[in-house]
Amino acid sequence: MRTARDNYWLDRPYEPGRALWGEQEADVAIVGGGYTGVAAAYAIKRRFPGKRVLVLEAHYIGFGSSGRNSGGVSGVMGHNYTNLKKKYGAERVSRLQRIMNRSFALVEELIHEHGIACDYEKTGRLIVAESERQVRRLEDERKDAEDAGGKVEWLDRQAARERFGGVEVLAGLRYPEEGIMDPVRFLRGMRQVVQSLGVEIYEYTPCTHVEPGTEVSLCTPGGSVRARDIVLATNAYPDPLRLFRHKVLPFYVYNIVTDPLSGPQMDALHLPGRENTFGATNLYWAGRLTVDNRLVFTECDAKYFYDIERDYSHQPGEYRSHYDLMVRKFPFLKGIRMTHGWGGRIGITLDFLPTVGCTGRHGNIHFSAGYNGAGLAFAQVAGQMIAARMADEKSELTENLLIDRSLLGVPSAFLTYIGCNAYKGCFLFNDWVLSARH
Repeated sequence: MRTARDNYWLDRPYEPGRALWGEQEADVAIVGGGYTGVAAAYAIKRRFPGKRVLVLEAHYIGFGSSGRNSGGVSGVMGHNYTNLKKKYGAERVSRLQRIMNRSFALVEELIHEHGIACDYEKTGRLIVAESERQVRRLEDERKDAEDAGGKVEWLDRQAARERFGGVEVLAGLRYPEEGIMDPVRFLRGMRQVVQSLGVEIYEYTPCTHVEPGTEVSLCTPGGSVRARDIVLATNAYPDPLRLFRHKVLPFYVYNIVTDPLSGPQMDALHLPGRENTFGATNLYWAGRLTVDNRLVFTECDAKYFYDIERDYSHQPGEYRSHYDLMVRKFPFLKGIRMTHGWGGRIGITLDFLPTVGCTGRHGNIHFSAGYNGAGLAFAQVAGQMIAARMADEKSELTENLLIDRSLLGVPSAFLTYIGCNAYKGCFLFNDWVLSARH
């Protein structure tokens, strides 16, 4: 039977907060207690300290995508910079890059300002090429990232091998502003911060129905809330208004964690900078070290299932597959024990970009969704965007290509399933070509 202990980040004692009971009134009610919900609560309460802000979490803080990722503080815009520039133009993409750069700085600022103990390390993100085609792909990504204003470092063969020796590396690309952390400790640390500001968080309080109006009514199993503004912060999970059904697609990604690596195993992995390390393919492998030198290993062979109402987060076959791939990549880890294995949803959009906006006849239903696996950092800025919109601010936060943009979708479960897996098949073929040695 699956328990929270399957997830390395959740394998520790936690006392959830109380559920909501009775009829309540608030200025702002937030549906979802993950990164977006807590970040929005923080940003709104800092701007409007007199407002009563409530957060309704259907399970416990850390249950959803915010507690199921690998803890990478990363920023990935779209599928690649080249396509973004063709579609939106260099100036708008550069503006978006500045927002992504801001997200990394904001995470560090929150950790240092509030003393959040979350094992944060500014290690950088490292992408390694294992074939000549992958080298050429990284060269293109480097140029596009630099053109957009991203901070990157090119590593030739020798420099890349000095950074990472676990596989036969031909070149590398490093994003020095990114990092790693314990994602649940960060989220729960922010939970304490917003509660100290006066935000009320109710756990095990699913929002079962929303009735729009000049005041929005939210129903829960034990009560109700009337609020002037609401924020839908469910991302990959269903929102009560079903705004993003067949638009923010619930793909599943799985992680495994090993026992702490021995001294010889650490030497063989040879990761002196402790970077969050990725392969240079579309459906990449990725590995990072925990504070006690366990390896968190992920294969981003994201799964899309036909019945999106079911929960596919616990798949023992996926854990075994990940372990086998890890040992093939790193033979020196053969025999090491896998201590944890878990999975969870990530919200994928068809163009790999999130959306932040406001809807409803009365303009009081705010939202942010579609993080495409890079929500830890971006959600912090998304919270600021939502608060800025509430304040009628005119700035880069409220005037960028992510604001109020329409998401593409196919209103058919069958066509969505076929299309998603066909699209993934194209990526698999492209990865096969990229991985060919000649």
